[in-house]
Amino acid sequence: MSNTTLLPAIRSHVGDWNYYVTTLTFNEVASLIKDPDEIHERKQLSTWIQRVAIEEHSDAIANYILQTEQRFLGALIIGIYDGDPTWAPLDVSFKTNVLHATADQKEKITGKLGFLKLTGGEKMFAIDGQHRVAGIKTAIQELADDDLIRQEEVAAIFVGHNASTSAGKIRTRRLFTTVNKKAKRISLASIIALDEDNGFAVVTRKLIDSHWLFEDSRKHISYTSTGSIQASDPKTITSVVGLYEIVKELYGPYGRKDFESDRPSEKDIDSFTDSCMDYLNELLKQVPEYKQVFVAKKSNANDFRSESVNHLLFRPAGQRVFARATSLLVERGESTKVAIAILRKVDLDLFNLIWEHLLWDPINELMVTNKLLMAETQLLLKAGQPARTKANETKLKDFLKSLK
Repeated sequence: MSNTTLLPAIRSHVGDWNYYVTTLTFNEVASLIKDPDEIHERKQLSTWIQRVAIEEHSDAIANYILQTEQRFLGALIIGIYDGDPTWAPLDVSFKTNVLHATADQKEKITGKLGFLKLTGGEKMFAIDGQHRVAGIKTAIQELADDDLIRQEEVAAIFVGHNASTSAGKIRTRRLFTTVNKKAKRISLASIIALDEDNGFAVVTRKLIDSHWLFEDSRKHISYTSTGSIQASDPKTITSVVGLYEIVKELYGPYGRKDFESDRPSEKDIDSFTDSCMDYLNELLKQVPEYKQVFVAKKSNANDFRSESVNHLLFRPAGQRVFARATSLLVERGESTKVAIAILRKVDLDLFNLIWEHLLWDPINELMVTNKLLMAETQLLLKAGQPARTKANETKLKDFLKSLK
């Protein structure tokens, strides 16, 4: 039995994209469109991207398909790569010309109408419409093999995707975020996963894809859509969102808006990625607790989020504070190595009185996450360093007085 699929289509272009407009049956959507595993080296990151895209809406769309007679679904934008897709244009002769088409109209149609042949070796993923694809897949699982709903159709727009080059991946990720930004508010998780214009998102993905600490098998990074992690998790040190926030803190406040909104140069991205790698490597060299857990593997991460020990660098909020302070010291002329050495001399156990109500709520036994600036000031002062500003120091002192 042939695995080929023949689709009537219209070929067109916009910007520097060529695309093909056609329709797919629900059965074809379910069988042809896969998850975007090729986008990142770390497969857990790809799985997380897909979950971010679909988890909240697929069931609702499935119910809509199954229960609504007047159902209608918007067009899918499908990335296609590998295999041997073939475009065969139709020659429209207009011999009878019942439409009374002008010469200009005939020329406009030439090469536009035809068939798109898929050989079965292609890989396809939804650039836009992930919720609808997941909803369709969920819905047809509830249907009998001969149910006519399986043969209903949804419009599909195919765009080419070169998975063999980094430029091809960047191009497709940028299309994803551009389409979704224009359509609706895109979540922070999706921005981190796919945005190619946000320099912090790009650097975060580079760190996950290249630093050994984030290898899938180690399970040290949590693929959740929030910055929090489970205190009881024996392996996790941060989440994707948490790492993104650390990266932003390391950059510092100056020029942050431009780095976040306008695609930085490759030179700037590589330089800042190297700085972040240096920061992580220095932590792993200098912080004994990190060496115990991640290098020597003699302890678990949750040993430092326990009833007896509550280490600042094993908590996302604490990690942000430490990164902020490190960035400031580097800005003042210290190397990353020296900056970390200065700061780690402070007692980083959050059960210490110096962190009460700044990073740790001793009454409710919860992290405090809305006083990072004051916590940064406390860390700097306890390390014998000036606060970022005199106003910050005054604010901290006034707050601590109010607790007495």
